Amino acid sequence: MRWIRFLLKVAFICNLCFIISEILRITAYDHSFDNVVNHILVLGVGIAFPLNGLICILTGVFLLLKKIQWKTLPPWLYLLNIAILIFQLIVNY
Repeated sequence: MRWIRFLLKVAFICNLCFIISEILRITAYDHSFDNVVNHILVLGVGIAFPLNGLICILTGVFLLLKKIQWKTLPPWLYLLNIAILIFQLIVNY
């Protein structure tokens, strides 16, 4: 189940972009890094929420069905993704 570990890491990177995009939304931005910000916004706003939700649910189901164990994946990363998913649910809805 190496692909779950990989997708957890990709979802975490997208979640970081989501947090950066939320910070940019509430602060005054001077448009000096527009090229970089465009990529961060696409990952943060468009991809982070659906990917994080799917990966958290999929990993939780695999953990309940005993297909994977806590030893094979980084538990801190999974728990952090769940915490960010709760934050995304609060911000988006």
